Amino acid sequence: MLVRLTPDPEAFGLLALLELTAARFPARLDASGQPVLLEAQDRRLWDQSAIRRGRAALARAAGAGRGLGAYGLQASIAECHAVAHSFSDTDWPRIVILYEALGRLTPSPMW
Repeated sequence: MLVRLTPDPEAFGLLALLELTAARFPARLDASGQPVLLEAQDRRLWDQSAIRRGRAALARAAGAGRGLGAYGLQASIAECHAVAHSFSDTDWPRIVILYEALGRLTPSPMW
């Protein structure tokens, strides 16, 4: 609804972040409810439909030609994880670059 009301690139970045984050929910907890680290998650449980929707929203955000905002950068990091076939296949150098850009855009002790 937000992107319909405000078709701003950052709204699409937020939508992408939400979709890409939600895609991994099914693999984040084990049968006893304990957290599963990213490295140990069963990627077959990730919601591929949510990943496709997230990637499409991220493409819309990036396609505006104004650069990505904070949500778009965070979604780009989530996309790196979502498209990697395994933990070791993750594009870690790209993730570092994205976190550096995020840190410049929105300084935080978290990045």
